[in-house]
Amino acid sequence: MKKGFTVTEILITVVVFALLLGFTVPKFFTLVHKAQEGSTKHKLVKVRSAIAAYYGEHQGTYPTDNLASLVPAYIERIPQATVPGYPPSSHVSTGNFEECFTKTGGWAYVSDPADPRYGDFFVNTDKEDSYGKPWNMH
Repeated sequence: MKKGFTVTEILITVVVFALLLGFTVPKFFTLVHKAQEGSTKHKLVKVRSAIAAYYGEHQGTYPTDNLASLVPAYIERIPQATVPGYPPSSHVSTGNFEECFTKTGGWAYVSDPADPRYGDFFVNTDKEDSYGKPWNMH
């Protein structure tokens, strides 16, 4: 009697592993995607907190630059925004709302004191997160 596995046993094992991978790999990528979203939302809160601290210490005025004035006094560095469909970027687009909202990824900051949204900081995309909420509305 020969010892070893038959071709049928090996094929069944391969099919079972393929099915398991087919179910688990998409879930894994969904979890990675949600973790990146959570990280970007956390970074958004950190920068907004730094802007609020600057506002409090400068008699109610927001920074009028690309937020370089926040570094290092209020925040160590401007973090990278990780948004699906765009490369990770710490670039901050500035100006009035129409000028800064370029939908190119990274961050957008309304630095124009004449704009009603002066001081707003948001993710620079019109895409939605995994919950269906537009990124620029966070």
